[in-house]
Amino acid sequence: MRVLITGITGFIGSHLAERLLATGVAVRGLARRPEEAAWLAAQGAQIVPADLAQRAGLVEAVRGCDAVLHTAAWTGGPGLSEQQAWSVNVAATGWLLQAAQDAGVQRFVYFSSVAVYGLNAAPVIDETAPTPPVDQLYPDSKIAAETLVRAAQAEGLPTTIVRPASTYGPRGAAWTVGPVQQIKAGRLVLLGRDEGLVNTGYIDNVVDGVLLALHSAAAAGESFNLCDGAALTYRAYYSRYAAMLGRERLPVYPAWLARGAVSPPGRWLRRLLGKPVPGPWSYHFRFNPSRFSIAKAQRLLGYAPAIDLDEGMARTERWLREQGYIT
Repeated sequence: MRVLITGITGFIGSHLAERLLATGVAVRGLARRPEEAAWLAAQGAQIVPADLAQRAGLVEAVRGCDAVLHTAAWTGGPGLSEQQAWSVNVAATGWLLQAAQDAGVQRFVYFSSVAVYGLNAAPVIDETAPTPPVDQLYPDSKIAAETLVRAAQAEGLPTTIVRPASTYGPRGAAWTVGPVQQIKAGRLVLLGRDEGLVNTGYIDNVVDGVLLALHSAAAAGESFNLCDGAALTYRAYYSRYAAMLGRERLPVYPAWLARGAVSPPGRWLRRLLGKPVPGPWSYHFRFNPSRFSIAKAQRLLGYAPAIDLDEGMARTERWLREQGYIT
């Protein structure tokens, strides 16, 4: 079996590559900067220099592969224009799907996000929930790409959509290194009681779920939430990292400041000051009380997250100390 992993140097992509290589699966990885994948090449991965913006390179990379794990995406930040970001997340997914169909790929796993549920604040959200656009680039591009994936499935390409939540662990950025760096710099603040829920997914648990989806016949044509099936508040989550750094408490700002930033006057003022303007989904996600159900993955795939929050955080702390993020 040969598996193509887009974004092989990324957080989830690199962990998938390591796990597959350890089980004897041939791995081909797409990397914009191949030198960053040298450590995976040393483990046996075939690294292909390619850019999601270049269709020809994607077609060539898919050729000869039995499966595609499409993890690469624009997840935010100012590095790309909105048009370029949409092209990376949507157009490139379409090109990969077409290349996979032409190459006779047996399974295409698309990495979406629970962001597709938009502004839904239901107590529990499962895969039957609607995914309406919310006028914000990241969730809307994921929603559009999912539409392409389902169309390819209807045309005969076996596809699976996975929707990770807040994935953390060694080599993680947004939910691991990011909070630590922000706390050290004094930039991470709690917003009032900060009782919105973080639906954690320890990286090894998420990888387990992806590999089950890759190999299960029952996963074809399906979508799955992938996280640990547990949640804690933002206050509790960020306090875990604060404790690792020896901080007894984090600074607290009134929650109304966040609400004001997304109000029409607040958005106007931030534009005037040249500051980033938060979108409706970003605000919602911080205060969202929802839990994302993994019952479907448990039922159809036998998904059973083995590493709980305490163990996951302990492993994460060891890695952070080894890498010098925490001393």
